Amino acid sequence: MPEHDSGASLRRSARVNVRIQVRLSGMLPDSKPFSEETYVITVSKYGAKLKTQQALKVGMQVKVQPWARRQSGLFKVVWIGRPGSPREGEIGIEYVTVSNLLGIAFPD
Repeated sequence: MPEHDSGASLRRSARVNVRIQVRLSGMLPDSKPFSEETYVITVSKYGAKLKTQQALKVGMQVKVQPWARRQSGLFKVVWIGRPGSPREGEIGIEYVTVSNLLGIAFPD
């Protein structure tokens, strides 16, 4: 019987488990600004997964600033954890412009 693939082979980049404290900010769907201190859970070459208490939507742009750095980066929300699931409160974000903002370098 074949083993089940977890989907990792379909990913564009490896994931690294981390805990990076960041400030997440942007505009909520009702046009109200928000700013939240939270943390990144995993990082890839193209983005990250983090925790949030904000009601964000796929397609929204958010700004992420690691506590240890002065610069911030612009990201697009590409995934939201399903309410009621263990992933509730998590979001997947992708760099608008790929950079090494979160401090982990990935090979090309």
